[in-house]
Amino acid sequence: MNALGMISTRDVPPREKLGFWQDSLWRLCGKLRTNTEVDDSFWGTIEYAMIGDVRIAKLAAGRHCIVRTPNVVTDDNGGFLKVAVQLKGTSCLEQGSRRVVLSPREWCVYDTRQPYRITVPQGTEQLIAIVSRESVMTRRTHLEDLLVRKFSGKTGMGKLALQFMVSAFDEIPVISPEAEWEIAGAISGLMRLTMLDASGIQAEVSLRQVWRDRIKSYIVGHLRDPDLSISQIASALNCTKRYVHKVFQPEGASVSEWILRMRLARCREDLRNPARAGASITEIAYSWGFNNPAHFSKAFKEEFAISPRFFRTDTEAEDAPRQRPHSKRSTVESRQLKFTAGRFSSYS
Repeated sequence: MNALGMISTRDVPPREKLGFWQDSLWRLCGKLRTNTEVDDSFWGTIEYAMIGDVRIAKLAAGRHCIVRTPNVVTDDNGGFLKVAVQLKGTSCLEQGSRRVVLSPREWCVYDTRQPYRITVPQGTEQLIAIVSRESVMTRRTHLEDLLVRKFSGKTGMGKLALQFMVSAFDEIPVISPEAEWEIAGAISGLMRLTMLDASGIQAEVSLRQVWRDRIKSYIVGHLRDPDLSISQIASALNCTKRYVHKVFQPEGASVSEWILRMRLARCREDLRNPARAGASITEIAYSWGFNNPAHFSKAFKEEFAISPRFFRTDTEAEDAPRQRPHSKRSTVESRQLKFTAGRFSSYS
């Protein structure tokens, strides 16, 4: 089961709150460098956790402004989408030539590969989710038309997506490891359906799509099994291997390729997770179903253009905190972020 981490300026001396907040964002979000403009009355709290491969956090804060600058975007190779769900107050998001003001029960999506500015005129409460582009986008969606666009959380698919994200966050302490990947998939799926609906595209759910989702869910739940195979999947779902291949064709990758990519992605998560620093690379690879260290190393390098050993070394270097003077109290609180900084690294 997951545990919520927390950052709060509550016990930080007034003159150090801004520095503590900036340093906390740095540690939590890796390469996310921000300019945060606040007055002396600023306060802020963030609760955060992982649900599968979805990074999710609830932010409550006073008046402030956050800017993601072009030079940081150039330096950051993360390709993720952020969804901001407005719970209380208002916030203004600007990216490119677009601008949207969110009120309670409204949400929007923006791109981490582009500069943006978020302005909060008064107190706010938001739910922030960070998802991979691949989990949301389809060949039928045009991302440029959907970024920084207001989605209503009061009706239709937008309402279902908002309610599910809020409910998922509230239930984080009781979500089992077996269920979190399917919940993460449901979050991405509801976002995708909302965007398809907003694009005027009929989101047809065919029998093959249902079967494809069942196959993916089975794979995700059995990734650690080194014997996972198409034969095993077909037997478990009571269908033929030929049908498994057939319904998976629209993915643009074979079932075996999809399994390999999922395993490599999970290994990458563990390699950047400080909580797994004590495990060897081979142990991590074996824990996700690999049974040949040389094959794993080769596949990892082909997928991410870096060896697993160098990836782990680079991640540890990137997560090193900036030197900033704080009080003893704020320094201790900052150290509590170390165990998740790696997992959020590059998902800015």
